[in-house]
Amino acid sequence: MVICTTVSYTGQVSDLSLKISSELIRLDQAFCTTYPLFMGESRPQILGGFRYRKLSLALKQRFGERIQKVTLRGGFGCPNRDGRVGRGGCIFCSEKALLPSCGPAFGPIEDQLEAGLQAVRLHTKANKAIAYFQDQTATDAAPSVLHDLYTRAMNHPDIVALSVGTRPDWIPDEVLSLLSKLTSQKPVFIELGLQSANDTFLKWMNRGHSVADFESAVKRCHQAGLEVIAHVILDLPDETADDRAKTAACLNSLAVEGVKVHNLHVLEHTPLAKLHKKGMFQLSSLLEYAEMVAEFIQMLRVEMIIHRLSGEGPAELMLAPDWGRDKKSILSKIDKTLSASDGWQGKHCE
Repeated sequence: MVICTTVSYTGQVSDLSLKISSELIRLDQAFCTTYPLFMGESRPQILGGFRYRKLSLALKQRFGERIQKVTLRGGFGCPNRDGRVGRGGCIFCSEKALLPSCGPAFGPIEDQLEAGLQAVRLHTKANKAIAYFQDQTATDAAPSVLHDLYTRAMNHPDIVALSVGTRPDWIPDEVLSLLSKLTSQKPVFIELGLQSANDTFLKWMNRGHSVADFESAVKRCHQAGLEVIAHVILDLPDETADDRAKTAACLNSLAVEGVKVHNLHVLEHTPLAKLHKKGMFQLSSLLEYAEMVAEFIQMLRVEMIIHRLSGEGPAELMLAPDWGRDKKSILSKIDKTLSASDGWQGKHCE
């Protein structure tokens, strides 16, 4: 039972109906903060009254309207593919999966932006977006080239922020300085792949970097004024609850601003696909994954924004798991799992 004693509003809330009884407070268009009392335990204030901090509401609160991401291709390389760090790339990575899903993926940034923004307006009704350089290692170019690409994207009037995906071991001082200077124009997010806070699993994935590299990168990025989004995979073969707790503790200790949580999924033409076809590892079930995510969310700092809770590739490349193709079902299962245990973000954060 949840009894809500106080309600405060942030932003514009229309058509708000409150049906108050000893058992229920219902908030239509729940863009508000609730202060509930739980049978002996206090649940933190989470925007919208949800059990974890959702990216969509956090962006709406910050920018005053609905915001989406537009994925851009900058034509970058990857040092973990060409020998500068390693060969073959990460075990799960497909270059084709990183291409923008709409528009001229190999065209000028301006054309990619317009195509992406048109798709966002059509499918989500959002009018503004974050420019997201996702392909390969999006800091792998000369600073002058990066400056040109980043600023051309940021200068678009409908772009509210820049997001750059990269490796924790591939942020040269000159590039970090560039990104730091860009924060004076618009917010800059840097997305860093950790995947696991266990070096054994990083080696299995052929990541080519260590947990220490990630920790150093986060500290440097914070010093430069960047907001860090970490990427993690929760259901790696042979990974234990203690391993996942270690990953959560790592993110908490570094105070990363956001996290993208992925399930291990197999894409065609990857080293992981070869292992999968040989039956050399077993993927988790939807129920197992939902339980892992629910447990993980409860170990995270309540201030951390959850950017996503599942991962999938293009339909034509996706081999497994079959349940990974249905994002709505995954999110529903996670929500039900959290609700069944009366769990919420930060409940088990130490």
